[in-house]
Amino acid sequence: MPAVLIAKAGRWLAACILLLAGAAQAAPIVVTDVAGRQVTLPQPAKRVILADARALLALNILHPQEPLKNIIAWDNSLKVKAPDLVEAYAKKFPQVMQIPTFDNPYTSDFSVESAVVRQPDLIIFDIGLLSKLKDSGVLTQLEKVGIPVLIVDFRQQPLTNTVASMALLGKVFDEQPNADAFIRLYQQRLELVRQRVATLKPEQRPSVFIERSAGIKGEQCCNTFGKGSFGQFIDTAGGNNIGSKLFSDMGGEVNVEQVIGSNPDFYLLTGADWSRGHRGTLAVPLGYTTDMATSQKKLAHLLDRTGINVLKAVKEKRVMAIYHQFYDTPLNFIAVEAIAKFLHPALFKDIDPQADIEMVHQKFTALDYSGVFWLTPQ
Repeated sequence: MPAVLIAKAGRWLAACILLLAGAAQAAPIVVTDVAGRQVTLPQPAKRVILADARALLALNILHPQEPLKNIIAWDNSLKVKAPDLVEAYAKKFPQVMQIPTFDNPYTSDFSVESAVVRQPDLIIFDIGLLSKLKDSGVLTQLEKVGIPVLIVDFRQQPLTNTVASMALLGKVFDEQPNADAFIRLYQQRLELVRQRVATLKPEQRPSVFIERSAGIKGEQCCNTFGKGSFGQFIDTAGGNNIGSKLFSDMGGEVNVEQVIGSNPDFYLLTGADWSRGHRGTLAVPLGYTTDMATSQKKLAHLLDRTGINVLKAVKEKRVMAIYHQFYDTPLNFIAVEAIAKFLHPALFKDIDPQADIEMVHQKFTALDYSGVFWLTPQ
């Protein structure tokens, strides 16, 4: 073949390759979110509004060195509910404090008009907001203006939906390798716990009462978790969550007399640093910015409350305080490991949740590990 023809053929082939590559890049991204909704994006998301800013950790897993990548606005849940987390990021990424915020959609109406002004190509909502979004017409309005909405869940049924949620995020951001690496670790760790718990006889599964946000409103007690969230964690970890028999969903309120009457084998409580958002809080300040001595002092006070101090589990120190925000993060498997080891130390003597939480931060996030995330009384 003459050299001229060879050159023309080469240019034609190169042009075909470029066209095919362009077509592949232009192909829309189509996913089915955890609410069963089909969501279509013309291209990977680049301008994202987080309706729950605590999804920051999930996005950090996708972008290990650029945790704030693509986030153009979010709700105020980090600053109000998890200030320790935003402070931990601010040490390395001070611009985290400059991201525009709006009121949490659980406690206010989501403004479609404000969202449109920001020109997002994706808005991510928690599944717990789905009914409100439908009833208020927000979902319909966003569909009409052409802004895709993705529903994820790290909060209501986290052990059921974390893998699906991470896979969805990996696809819409075109970061599947990072999502898949985390998913492999997540599934491996949970499967190990489930396999060992499956060997327990029914009588070997202790009863557990968990107080939700203990001390957040001072001496008041008690809110607890039902079959969702931490209720899932306890049941998966080899306990019988008392709240699961009382509430079919996230949970509800019980009185101290009910707690005493249930006579739990173990007493758990969730805590976080809510001192800036809740005046008079007595909660155990767990998370990235606390220390063991402070947390122990707060725990001792909560365990001395009238009614709680008579529990046999409290008297015998079968008590654990654990970081509340585990209930809304893909790192929830760490909470399952910690609870499983606490309830069944012999069965899980070779499991090291502390080593795992440090490893996850080092391998999958831009955060330097610090703080206290669970503790038992001294």
